[in-house]
Amino acid sequence: MKAISKKLVLNSKAYFIIHLSIINALLPIKLTPKELEIIALFMSLQGDIAKDRFGTTARKLVMKELGLSDGGLGNYLKALKEKGFISKDNEILSMLIPNNEKQEYFFQLINSDHA
Repeated sequence: MKAISKKLVLNSKAYFIIHLSIINALLPIKLTPKELEIIALFMSLQGDIAKDRFGTTARKLVMKELGLSDGGLGNYLKALKEKGFISKDNEILSMLIPNNEKQEYFFQLINSDHA
């Protein structure tokens, strides 16, 4: 069996976007493309701002990066909470968070017609 392998070296924002894109296919409830981008940007925050990930300063950075209004971002965050991707305590669902430096994936597809 030939394994498909790909190595990507990405900046922080792209790292989280690609990670969420990969696991989104496995989630029972899907992230929309914009929800995926928003949560990836919050995940990519570093330093002191990451300590208050959904605070005012962090929200302003995400709104500016994506060209969203305060109400628009609020609607997306509400939807992410309703879907269970963000808790009521403003914590990102742990299964969405990859290792910060390197994340590996292993998928196995089995064709039941040939098993």
